[in-house]
Amino acid sequence: MLLTAHGGALGTGRNSAKYFDVIRDYAANVIEVDIYKCRSLLYISHLPRLFVKKALTLGFVFEYIKKYDFMVNCDVKRPGLVKCVLELAKEKGVEDRIIFTGSVKKKDLAYLNAGQVFLNVGFFGKKPKAENLVAIKSAIDTQNNQRIKGLNLSYKYCTEQMLAEAARIGLKLSVFTVDKTAELDRLLTHAELANITTNKIDYALEAAARLKLEL
Repeated sequence: MLLTAHGGALGTGRNSAKYFDVIRDYAANVIEVDIYKCRSLLYISHLPRLFVKKALTLGFVFEYIKKYDFMVNCDVKRPGLVKCVLELAKEKGVEDRIIFTGSVKKKDLAYLNAGQVFLNVGFFGKKPKAENLVAIKSAIDTQNNQRIKGLNLSYKYCTEQMLAEAARIGLKLSVFTVDKTAELDRLLTHAELANITTNKIDYALEAAARLKLEL
């Protein structure tokens, strides 16, 4: 299981310099950033910015994960960004540290020759229900792309029935954004979860240590 520090975890602000200053001291597997593009510049921001020169660049993020030994969840906020994100990642030598989520579309998968992706429910045109997981798993298998690792969805849909069905059919789930401690305690016991994203990375790491989970 991976534990991802959501962008702005621990009250540091989404995609902020403070986030990067603080999160390096926590043993999360993954950090999360939101990605936009302006002309040729890939930058991080939760919403599009008029003055992108004030935003941190994705190049900065890739240098950071190399220095501090993180993976990075690249939440692409627009379709068509997978190709250029991977081109930059290869330039920086971090292409195998990339996990894509967000607005990844079918045409983006042709460029997915490094890293990995958890596809959002919207990719499949299905509602996030247990009875739809077989069809979703089949659609993933049909893509015949080993970089597709599973389904990305809100923790609110992760009922015990949903989790049991995912385990039964071998569908890995990545869930966001889990900040209630009771929900973290519940979900950390489910091996079928490949990743949990949280703003409370300090609590999640402590809980994982109590449960003696291998991260």
